[in-house]
Amino acid sequence: MAFFQRAAMLQVGTMKYSMEAGFYFEFEVPFYDSDQLTTATFTVNNLNESSRRGIKKNQPVILNAGYKDDMGVLFVGQVSGCSHKHSGVEWQTKIQATTALDQWLNIRVNKTYGKNSRAEDIVRDLLNIFGLEVGIFQLVQNVTYPRGRVCSGKLKDILTEIVVQECRSRLLIRAGQVIINNPADGVAKGYLLTPECGLLMYSDDLDSTETASSVTFGATKEDKSAEEKTWKRKCLLNYRLGPGDQIQVRSGDLNGRFQIVSGKHKGSPTGNWITEIEFKTAGGKT
Repeated sequence: MAFFQRAAMLQVGTMKYSMEAGFYFEFEVPFYDSDQLTTATFTVNNLNESSRRGIKKNQPVILNAGYKDDMGVLFVGQVSGCSHKHSGVEWQTKIQATTALDQWLNIRVNKTYGKNSRAEDIVRDLLNIFGLEVGIFQLVQNVTYPRGRVCSGKLKDILTEIVVQECRSRLLIRAGQVIINNPADGVAKGYLLTPECGLLMYSDDLDSTETASSVTFGATKEDKSAEEKTWKRKCLLNYRLGPGDQIQVRSGDLNGRFQIVSGKHKGSPTGNWITEIEFKTAGGKT
């Protein structure tokens, strides 16, 4: 893509910075198919003094990026850190932002649910406290608790226990939405990656034993072994690609259906404008 086709809008608090309007900023947004929170980093050049002073912890941060006629959400979160560096006549501001910072780290609950309560009803109630939009809600196992269930502690720990460990389901936060579904299923399906539609030069294949995937909870040795083989590829920046998505890859060395386990979006006005993905065979099968 030619540089002039790149488009991005960064919102921090009430302030909006448009790349098309001449604001220079860079971004790096990692993502994972797990309950691990995403921390994005942004570098913005030459903000005036009032704008620099106006950046505060916990302010909302939204990044939309793509191309002139096709932008989408890459990140929704809150400021978790900020620093400013002065060099000559220029200022450089570095911002860290984390998905669902307050909700995930600080909310605590102390609730007791009665006999024969179902996991679905409990999780829906807890998600109301969480306060984030629910994108997908499909528990693999809708566990029933004959003696009821006590939920006391950090909301993130309780949701992880019920959704991931007890109901064997995926739990992730993606672009400001909570996703709960079968780890073997994609969050979205049907994306095709070929050299003709954005697939770039590839890095070496690797065997990874540290893939962060919620399906590893309670998985068999065979399932875990199948997960270990992953591949890494780069493509032109694509806001549609994210954790858990199922993709079709067609290239000279690799063809098939795969599932994204991690990656990152990287962009600047004149440098990187790419999406890096790590993926495994879809369904955990070789």
